[in-house]
Amino acid sequence: MKFRNLFWALILIAIGLIFLFSNFGWLDFHWVSIWRLWPLILIFWGISILPIKDVVKFILVIAFLALSFIFFNQITEPRWSFSFHDHDWSWSDEWDEDDSPRTFTYSTQVLSVPMDSTSRKAVLKMDAAAGKFQVDGETSEMLSFRKEGDIGDYSMTTEEVNGKTVIHISLEKNRKVRRVKKNTVDIKLNQEKVWDLDFDIGAAAVKMDLSDYKIDTAKIDAGAASLEIKLGALQPQTYLTFSAGAASLEVKIPKESACEIHSESVLVSRDFKGFIKKGDGVYQTADYPEGTNIIILKIESAVSSLKVMRY
Repeated sequence: MKFRNLFWALILIAIGLIFLFSNFGWLDFHWVSIWRLWPLILIFWGISILPIKDVVKFILVIAFLALSFIFFNQITEPRWSFSFHDHDWSWSDEWDEDDSPRTFTYSTQVLSVPMDSTSRKAVLKMDAAAGKFQVDGETSEMLSFRKEGDIGDYSMTTEEVNGKTVIHISLEKNRKVRRVKKNTVDIKLNQEKVWDLDFDIGAAAVKMDLSDYKIDTAKIDAGAASLEIKLGALQPQTYLTFSAGAASLEVKIPKESACEIHSESVLVSRDFKGFIKKGDGVYQTADYPEGTNIIILKIESAVSSLKVMRY
């Protein structure tokens, strides 16, 4: 049987069974949580139209379903697991190492890096995990960080490397499986420093207004994410590298900046208004490369929606 004839039928049957089990009370299911995994629809759709053998498509679907289940169990709420007691299967939404009831402890964490006038450049490396992240605004510190939620605390280290202040922010390790309901992070950078950004994010909503910052390079690795990035024209050259599995990316660049896009994507919706296609996956503005300010975007993604606009 061909994959395309069976794929959507299985999806509809699975959704129908979930509705049925939920209506009978056999499954405590909350649809708000599953919408966090909406990019999977794009992934499955993309798999269904790939020019590969049907057996490979089935393997890919099974692999993505397995990864999605693991991901869903890790960061969403509520959570479920099967348990086997006295030869009876039962559902439980209190799966954890200590079988404790679900509780959410919301906390606020504030971190900062003092301003150092001796360093010529600053580098921010961040393991963002999942949640909502915002980078914008002004601070008299070199960097200010504020987190609200129940994901746990972040750790921050700084070091001086060849005249650069390197800041590394990452989530503190915790052996217990986290039940995360909220993780909101707000980061402000000093506008006098020249910055290199390196973000590693999972399933997150990221909004960066970098128009008032001096950005040399920005590297973003994402899983299933939604990103809005606004760049400025304060540096002669800015390099933005973006790679993702399934993501929605919107980049705003100044009209006075010349721009080149390198887009290497499998299944993607592109909206590059004002750009001229120069080759396979290469797009340029009419004033490239004569412009005094140049922005270069390198985008690699599997299934994505890409939009680059000028403001």
